[in-house]
Amino acid sequence: MIRTCLKTPDHRRAGLRRWLIAAAFAAVLPGCASLADRPPPLTTEQVVQLAKEGKPAEEIIREIDRTRTILALNGSQYAKLKADGVPDEVLDHLQARYVRAVEMDARFRYQGMYWGGWGWGWGPPYPYRPFPGHYPYWYW
Repeated sequence: MIRTCLKTPDHRRAGLRRWLIAAAFAAVLPGCASLADRPPPLTTEQVVQLAKEGKPAEEIIREIDRTRTILALNGSQYAKLKADGVPDEVLDHLQARYVRAVEMDARFRYQGMYWGGWGWGWGPPYPYRPFPGHYPYWYW
């Protein structure tokens, strides 16, 4: 009997079924990950309330981390929080979280995360050239 390379219609349907099932899983499973209920970030009033309740600084910091709170505060707001009884460790942690968030945003912007990485999307916001000599590329 001669064997042919052509697939029968049953084989094609089975292959199509596998692809459809894989596509359905690929479409549904990422949606399940986004259904996780995240707590809302804390406000400055809630941080002050936690401090006034007498909670230790470590517990307030854990709550800030759990809620992924990032507060963009200026100097007078830090002074007001200090006057309202927020511990120094919490104030330092709030400032460090804000600085890390700004650094991460800048890293994403200038290393290509928002543009899809090197070779994808719009590209970096400046002309990238490797170092030709002892001068950096921005001197060209």
